[in-house]
Amino acid sequence: MNNFSKLLSDYFLKYLVNQKKASENTIKTYRDAFVLLLEFMESNRSIKAYKIKINDFSYEMINEFLNWLEEVKGVSISTRNNRLAAIKSFFRYVSYIDPEYLAICSSILNIQKKKCTTRTMNYLSIDAYIDFISGFNKNNFKDLRDLCVVVLLYESGARVSELINVRKRDLHLEKPYTVVLQGKGRKIRSVPLDYSVIKVLNKYIKKYNVSDEDFLFFNARRNKLTREGVNYILQKHFKIAKEKNKLLYPSTISPHCIRHSRAMHLLENGVNLIYIRDLLGHSSVTVTEIYSKANPEIKRTQILENAARIEIKDDYDEEEKENLLEWLKNSI
Repeated sequence: MNNFSKLLSDYFLKYLVNQKKASENTIKTYRDAFVLLLEFMESNRSIKAYKIKINDFSYEMINEFLNWLEEVKGVSISTRNNRLAAIKSFFRYVSYIDPEYLAICSSILNIQKKKCTTRTMNYLSIDAYIDFISGFNKNNFKDLRDLCVVVLLYESGARVSELINVRKRDLHLEKPYTVVLQGKGRKIRSVPLDYSVIKVLNKYIKKYNVSDEDFLFFNARRNKLTREGVNYILQKHFKIAKEKNKLLYPSTISPHCIRHSRAMHLLENGVNLIYIRDLLGHSSVTVTEIYSKANPEIKRTQILENAARIEIKDDYDEEEKENLLEWLKNSI
């Protein structure tokens, strides 16, 4: 095994898994970046994977790879930047483990991500969310499961990767009602749930005979529901809802759209960003601030509230103004 192969395998098997405690989704995303990088090395540099050495990499070569992703593979700027993040993470690791390659690593770490147009945040209004969940038939076997997927996704503000890994034992079905989620970096957080959600979950658990060790949501074969499965559920019901009321809904929906919706609704109702940060499992409130920036009405209200606190006072009476004027004329 050459130096690159050894460093790459240690990076994935030891560093990401054991030290960084990276999520399964992060590891797969990083893996995909290196699969593409190895494909590029063979097709454009005629270097097979087992022959690649750290010295084969450079600032210019990685930039060439990133351009190849856009021009040949047709990826978006956002995906290009994600691939770059994975590569930079690896070379940051290499710089710590083997300082011999510090110059190469430093040059690659200096590559800047490509600027792209900021997309408008996609979320459902409160009216749209209420209308959306009202379309589910609780007495229908499949609809009951699908409704539980949506309401738990919304109420907990969970990422889809967190939701599909929830087991029944992670739910606290007595007061205080909570669900335990395992987030990024395998961080655990407990999220409060409303009784209305617990009520429908209890009905689902009983009807589907879900035991403590079972994943809460599963398919017809009782295999854990996948990310694609959750997305399919949303798309199916969204299509029906939108056909009935096109003006009420955005153009698309996704699991993350439901998460965004929860955060925006809390913010619109005056909940502090600190609490929203904790609910969503963000590492910093700076990340959570995207929600206050995304809603123009919230921005307008905050500006007006802060402006109202500023009272412009006249610091000088008429006599003082005359003295000040004389001072300016004679002394300046």
